[in-house]
Amino acid sequence: MSFVDALLSPRLLLAVGAFLACALLLEVAARYLLERLSEVPASHWLLAHSLLPAARALALVVFVLLAYPTLFGLAQAPSLGDLLATRGRLTNLVNLSFVFSLLVPLLPLIGQRPALVLPLQGIAAASLLFHWLQAAVPAQSVAYWPGWGLLAGLLLLAYAGHAAARVLTRSIAQGLRGRFAAEELEELLYGSLLTALQAPVILLYTLHLGRQLLPR
Repeated sequence: MSFVDALLSPRLLLAVGAFLACALLLEVAARYLLERLSEVPASHWLLAHSLLPAARALALVVFVLLAYPTLFGLAQAPSLGDLLATRGRLTNLVNLSFVFSLLVPLLPLIGQRPALVLPLQGIAAASLLFHWLQAAVPAQSVAYWPGWGLLAGLLLLAYAGHAAARVLTRSIAQGLRGRFAAEELEELLYGSLLTALQAPVILLYTLHLGRQLLPR
């Protein structure tokens, strides 16, 4: 399955749409709750640094699960239920996403670049799911390292998505100016659009993984 075919498939579009809706709801809820708790430092910190990252990690897991198996460019694959049937796997997937949501922003250089944070979290979650898939459909060898050429493509696509999110955010915010506070609207739109526009970065990597399971 080609990149364009996978990206435009109904399953992946559904996953991206669900991810976008979750992201928008989380941004709205986060802004509302953080403002409400602004005078309660302990609760404000707990919400900002624990509960919200956990919710965002859960949304990312939902995206990965909804996009399976198209996420790996596969038309036929073991069912999601079979992959998650082993006790603790779903919990491990959520926990991994949550840990990455906390650790990636702390990494030197990478953590300060919004264009890279979400793709790394998504790639980590998808790689764990692929590990279980590969165990169910053994391949002779599987390489998780994408190679320098694909890595360059991932970085280019990540920054293109980041730039597109900025441009679209400003355009939409200007069109709605006067109805909402422009600054608040831009923050809400940017977080949501960045989420959706970074999905192709995750897909480009996961297709690399999935191709290794195809007959040669």
